[in-house]
Amino acid sequence: MKKIEDDIRKIEEEISETKIILPYGVMSITLFDLEQYEKIIVNINREREKNQNLEFRKSLIKKYKFVFLSKKRKLNKILNNLKNNKVEFVPKIESVVNKEYLQKFHTYREDISLKENSRYFLRQRINCCINKVNEELFLLNFHPSLYMNSMDEYIGGDFRYRYDAEAIIYEDVNILQSESHHFAIYTNEKTKEKTKRDILNILAYLNGTPIFLFTQNPSFNRKIDDLYQQFDLLDMLRLRKNEYFKEETEESISLQLPILKNYNNYSVVLFKTLKHAEIVDLYHSSLKQFEPLPRCVFLYRVFEYAASVDYKVKIRPTEYKQEDAIEYYIEKAIGYNPNPLYYMDFGSRKVTNYFTKLKLEARKIFKEWSEHPYKKSKTRGEIIYNIGRNLVAHGGNGEHNMKYDYDKNYKHINDVNIILELIARYVIELLNPGLKNVVERRKIYYEKQYTL
Repeated sequence: MKKIEDDIRKIEEEISETKIILPYGVMSITLFDLEQYEKIIVNINREREKNQNLEFRKSLIKKYKFVFLSKKRKLNKILNNLKNNKVEFVPKIESVVNKEYLQKFHTYREDISLKENSRYFLRQRINCCINKVNEELFLLNFHPSLYMNSMDEYIGGDFRYRYDAEAIIYEDVNILQSESHHFAIYTNEKTKEKTKRDILNILAYLNGTPIFLFTQNPSFNRKIDDLYQQFDLLDMLRLRKNEYFKEETEESISLQLPILKNYNNYSVVLFKTLKHAEIVDLYHSSLKQFEPLPRCVFLYRVFEYAASVDYKVKIRPTEYKQEDAIEYYIEKAIGYNPNPLYYMDFGSRKVTNYFTKLKLEARKIFKEWSEHPYKKSKTRGEIIYNIGRNLVAHGGNGEHNMKYDYDKNYKHINDVNIILELIARYVIELLNPGLKNVVERRKIYYEKQYTL
């Protein structure tokens, strides 16, 4: 620690708080940062990588804090001097900066001089540096695992993330992009397997795609990866088309990644501890089922879990019937707006909320059931119970066994799955309120991303 203190003292003596050197002209303002502090951070990083022991790495936290706090103090002193017109540029700003260049990076004010515009531009840059330091200090104070964890395993499946620089944090587990530009999970010697499973389940739920951790067996990894790549939530919409199995070309629609909300505009995504992790685990299992029949089994188990810990506790029915609980959750789910998933229609270039579309299909399904010769005498709860619990889970009896006749039972199971999917989205966020509103809802952001 003494060496770091001596290095910081030397840096503070070298860096002027009243004179800004512009060795690269105006580019020096654009790239302004106190890199001398970053060199010390790099050295601490090297020290950390030599020893994966958790206690050793924990001992480095105070070193990181000391460096970042020192940098923040120096930045604030320069910023205050700028505000009080006590800073000069060397060489003079007029000789190395031009108006056209500044206009590329910030709103140029015509009512003030080139020098004042340059000062304002530098203030923006320093504020940006301070924000980055604040982010590091926030992580060091509240999520130090980011500085103590080591890479565990790579993540497989259709797992892609939009922002390369972001860190995803859940308890003492992090997901980051590795040096090989592949996403990996980072843990420490005290991390529980359940915690690793929880964060994978959360991301699978929000992305609507199954994911997994790589094993040491490359052949197995490829097989599982290929299998999971085949799953597509949009198949529930495709199977609603009457002529789907006769079509020779497939509709050009694709599910897009959700935009996860950052914490306090930092490059960090934080997830709260799940209150009912088991239900998210069950849902993730449903995403690993390529065909509607096995997927129906797991979606129904999601409902059963919710009925056990929520419906029975709240409603306290004298005689519990699953059909009644299903009816209860249908009404709740249809009126609920879960975290969105958007899909792109590459033909029309339109972006649509998947769950909004799923609700439209659900209402059509209810109408079809009300007009069906047999189903019209049944409640929605009875239909879903008979299919989701009895026929799918137990296979029926003899001639009544569930068959893979694609244009009949196959599509009927899919109809049931659409309702169960909406129920699942409602109950998962009901029982895990920390998952509510963690995804950007505004459609305009997805349109900007995918329709350029």
